[in-house]
Amino acid sequence: MSVTLCYTYKGKRVVTKVAVESMTPHTALCFALLQSGASDDQSQEGWPHSYERLLEVALRLELTDVRFHRSI
Repeated sequence: MSVTLCYTYKGKRVVTKVAVESMTPHTALCFALLQSGASDDQSQEGWPHSYERLLEVALRLELTDVRFHRSI
């Protein structure tokens, strides 16, 4: 099973598959931040626990329009 993850990073649309059983909006945002290179686990002292705060981080790093769906 996999999930298709789509996001825009610095104006470029990215579509990729992630091998996971399920995904939440929060985990999708984390995957997108790490995969895009916008942020790595070393650059954050700690990830925000709330989706809203993580979204603020993503927007500041020019990562937008994160969407996901189960892959066919």
